[in-house]
Amino acid sequence: MNITLKQLRIFATLARTAHIGQAADSLFLTKPAVSMALKELEKQLQVDLFERLPNSLKLNANGERLLPLADELLSRSNEIETLFEAEHLSGELAIGCSKTIGNHLMPKILATFRQTTGHTRQQLNILNSRDVCKLVASYELDLGLIEASVCLPGQSLELLRQDKMVIIAAPDHPLSQQNQLAIAALDQQNWVLREDGSGSRALFQQAVSPHLTLWQITLELNEPEAIINSVAAGLGLSCLSELAANDAISSGKVAVLDMAAPLYRPFYLVYQDKKHQSPLFQAFVDHCKQVANDDCRSTRVDSTHS
Repeated sequence: MNITLKQLRIFATLARTAHIGQAADSLFLTKPAVSMALKELEKQLQVDLFERLPNSLKLNANGERLLPLADELLSRSNEIETLFEAEHLSGELAIGCSKTIGNHLMPKILATFRQTTGHTRQQLNILNSRDVCKLVASYELDLGLIEASVCLPGQSLELLRQDKMVIIAAPDHPLSQQNQLAIAALDQQNWVLREDGSGSRALFQQAVSPHLTLWQITLELNEPEAIINSVAAGLGLSCLSELAANDAISSGKVAVLDMAAPLYRPFYLVYQDKKHQSPLFQAFVDHCKQVANDDCRSTRVDSTHS
């Protein structure tokens, strides 16, 4: 048996794209070359790795068993190729983030990681939490940082920190003048919410909507800024991370409702259980935890002095 890294790279790319043509374009190969490499790999392993559908390929149980091993070998190969380039961390890291984390936390995490380690080869993808988990499952992403526990079977979640959520309204909304509101006081309101699969929507469905009897979604948007603008225009209330709404709150564009009980949600790290944890992977995970811990300590100090 003579399985090559090229065959494994083609297999992993096919698992990600599900199309021979897309895999060929991604790898700068011809479609016949990709088909031949897959055929030869399956011949050597004496099993099929994909279901052949009319217009695509679907990873079968054999392929799912092979994918984490192929990912590990390709990752280790990349480590070997860059082993002697320098004494600092080597390789590439594909990171997925939900929108709040990607827009408000990840810039600091990446900047301090690069300053500390000298490693600059990171790819960042900003999606909703559910889509991040899907790409982690297909090994397109090495790890994800998400706002909802929407992970898939075979994935590990690690708590990173807590995120404060706020209910926002137009500044002239009647509820903005009231204090210590119970969640039930939010009944009979219109809502502008994130899409299904987002952490903000999950928090609303878990902690807010079960306490309401009559409410409706007037707009569903996938961009926090668009939600804030819609709330400011009087289209309804919304439930967002304080991180995402902070500038609009400070400027008076929207008002934060004074809730009797604060709302929090967790931020998580997510990765495949079988994922090869390279030194680069481990260093980045440790750094994320360190930044999160530093932020939490800073928040506690600010709360004490306020």
